[in-house]
Amino acid sequence: MIQKRSSLSQTAYLKIKKKIMRGDFIDENYTSQNQLVGELKMSRTPIITALQRLQHEGFVKVISNQGIVIQESSIKEINDFFDARIAIETYSIQRTINLLTNKDFDHLDEMITAQKQCCESQDYFSFVKLDADFHQYLLEVDGNSLFVQTMSNIRERLFYNSTCFFKKQQNMDDFIQGHIQILDALKQKNQQLAINELEDHIQSGKISLI
Repeated sequence: MIQKRSSLSQTAYLKIKKKIMRGDFIDENYTSQNQLVGELKMSRTPIITALQRLQHEGFVKVISNQGIVIQESSIKEINDFFDARIAIETYSIQRTINLLTNKDFDHLDEMITAQKQCCESQDYFSFVKLDADFHQYLLEVDGNSLFVQTMSNIRERLFYNSTCFFKKQQNMDDFIQGHIQILDALKQKNQQLAINELEDHIQSGKISLI
């Protein structure tokens, strides 16, 4: 029975987290236990356990007798997250640049093309996911599993903020151009240019979200 409850709580956790990251609550920035019970077709107990976990991770704030507020990252958190990104990604790209193959370049080009399609269709959720995937792919080529996991956690925390931010055409265009410039530098095997383009791109995201 305990194992079943744990499994249900994990299911609720994953479903609620997906809804948050997909931007389901962006308009009101709010939900409730009753709303989640109806939407997930689950009992209240696993949902409460899932919400406690999500609150501990910083995704929501549960307010007694009022509801659940979806938490945007604070300015301090955004600063810390992006500083960590710059440190990890610029270090990692120095090793990645000599490991990338034409197959890797083709895959990264496909990501950029897919982002352009998301921009045209105003698919904000998929655009943000592709943005994260582009950077995550470069880390995975390097192969440092701690970097990969750390960045995955950071991007999850920033995902909600990013989905809100990318609801502007110009923002999406700017980030696509940033990826193009990073990829061009990587193709040239120009390490310093790649580092500069990557840092400028990440700094731009930090300034925009703040």
